Amino acid sequence: MFRRNPLERLSDLENLKPARQISSRRQTISLLVHLVRTLGRFIPAYYRSRIRGLIHRAGMAGKIRPEEIFGLKLLGLLILPLVGAYLGSIFKLQLLHNLFLILFFAVFGFTAPDFWLGHQIRKRCRLITRHLSDFVDLLATCVEAGLGLDAAIDRISRRFPGPLAEEFQRYLWEVQIGRPRNLALMGIAERTNCEDIRILAASLTQAELFGIPIANVLRTQAEALRERRFQQARERARRAPLLMLPALAFCFCPVIFLLLFVPLFLRARQSGLLQFLGF
Repeated sequence: MFRRNPLERLSDLENLKPARQISSRRQTISLLVHLVRTLGRFIPAYYRSRIRGLIHRAGMAGKIRPEEIFGLKLLGLLILPLVGAYLGSIFKLQLLHNLFLILFFAVFGFTAPDFWLGHQIRKRCRLITRHLSDFVDLLATCVEAGLGLDAAIDRISRRFPGPLAEEFQRYLWEVQIGRPRNLALMGIAERTNCEDIRILAASLTQAELFGIPIANVLRTQAEALRERRFQQARERARRAPLLMLPALAFCFCPVIFLLLFVPLFLRARQSGLLQFLGF
């Protein structure tokens, strides 16, 4: 019997995974990534620019490329119809139903990455909208204390984690390389697709153009942002009864009807009042 080397004994003692499993898993992941990138080479130029814009809005620039997204779409288009055909053979569906199932899986596999990107964009926009009023409040406080606008943005964004700080850090980088401040601010609004940031960028641009004190503009914008948040909360509160109506109709009302009418039905049956109806 062969003696095990010290690394194998150490892995048994510490319950570590063997190196072969880790290397095989990495090889599988690398092969999958290579396949996705190979399929993504067939992406059209106009579609690449569109997906790149969606990736920037989702805040995933540098983490994933348009070719990889397109490769995932093609991979889903090729693999998921096979899954649909396999399910159709298991449940012994008719030919027409099987074709509809395959078509559904093909469309789902091709559009799933787009839905995922859209979900990431909406999630990021909600985070930005939620923290924007606090961010502008801190900006106004720093500017009133004597800091310039760019210095205040730099100080707050370093201590304010999240997508909003990332966007303003990119704004500072664009200003440092020579891009005009108004264009850099509007770039934030275009990347985030957030109406509040677009209004803030337009207000700061007008304040710089007409010489209005930036601290007053920031304070006014912070109050307006907070007021818009309160109005959105009131609108959601008004929509709450409509959203609760299906739950009341399909969950609570049947139970209430059962509690009210079943005892009456049982008593009427026991007393013989329902004999003429056959109960």
